[in-house]
Amino acid sequence: MKQGLLAHREGLGFDSPVGKNGYRWWYVDGFSDCGRHGVTLIFFIGTVFSPFYAAARKRGEADPREFVCVNAVFYEPRRKYWAMTERRLRDLAVSPNTLAIGPSSMSFDGRYLQVALDERSAPMRRPIRGTVRVDLQHRTETCFGLHSEGQHRWWPIAPATKVEVTLDAPELSWSGRAYMDTNGGTVPLEQTFSDWHWSRSDLGENCRVVYEAHARDGESCLLSLFGNGEAGMASEHSAPRRDLSTGPLWRVKRPARSHQGFTVQKTLEDTPFYTRSHLHDALGNSVMHESLDLDRFASPWVQRLLPFRMRKILYGFPLTGDSRVTIPFSKGLK
Repeated sequence: MKQGLLAHREGLGFDSPVGKNGYRWWYVDGFSDCGRHGVTLIFFIGTVFSPFYAAARKRGEADPREFVCVNAVFYEPRRKYWAMTERRLRDLAVSPNTLAIGPSSMSFDGRYLQVALDERSAPMRRPIRGTVRVDLQHRTETCFGLHSEGQHRWWPIAPATKVEVTLDAPELSWSGRAYMDTNGGTVPLEQTFSDWHWSRSDLGENCRVVYEAHARDGESCLLSLFGNGEAGMASEHSAPRRDLSTGPLWRVKRPARSHQGFTVQKTLEDTPFYTRSHLHDALGNSVMHESLDLDRFASPWVQRLLPFRMRKILYGFPLTGDSRVTIPFSKGLK
């Protein structure tokens, strides 16, 4: 465990420098109180899953600020609204309390994180416009190293908190429980890790988080934490591994750790290298689960697919402002 690597007493580190070939992201997820609606938001500086950033790194040192991205997903009972648009340095603006990428932004006033979204969905280019507000009154101050060399860090900013979603397009309004964290690294994920798996169980005023990562040098990281922002996060004994079924289409493995097991409510994202799933535990609590296969991500065939999936805003080229064709390799189950 390493302290002080990402945590900022007064802010969320929006203006902290990100080194060449590195990355930083801010992540929010939440489910409505009724369990029928969900949201995941990720703002990237150095988009870790960008084929364009990966190609630039192969040529030498790449500036992560030239590969910034907003990923916004809203999960509804019968469909989802998904956007992932990568932009360049000219679209990035940072200050101690504000992070703007293109027309969307995160801002922090000392208590609330206000996310203003103005994105376009894929593949139909419909607007995703509105606000998401996360209560950050109680925050943790402890960061964790995910590898002994200290190249990857994780700060669970608000493990158990509240969220309010108000969108004009599509017209959505709900509130519920939420989680926020941030990760940062000085080298690409796939350089260090072969796979990692993460879950967070919503236990009302508390949260249980399990982080498991396997490095290429044989080192493993297993963090099992319980608590909330006000009380911090306390270590607990890790539960036994109980593998979920693989992703339904692309068969990505979904290991999970639980004493009593999980039930898959819905596979939210199913891609060649990544799954995101909504689970229930034995008591019916909502669980967000992610599995990432970095061997697959780094494979040539996946890298060839990715440019068709991610919308890239280019400047100074004939494709300026255009949207690349999207192919349906990410399938959310209804």
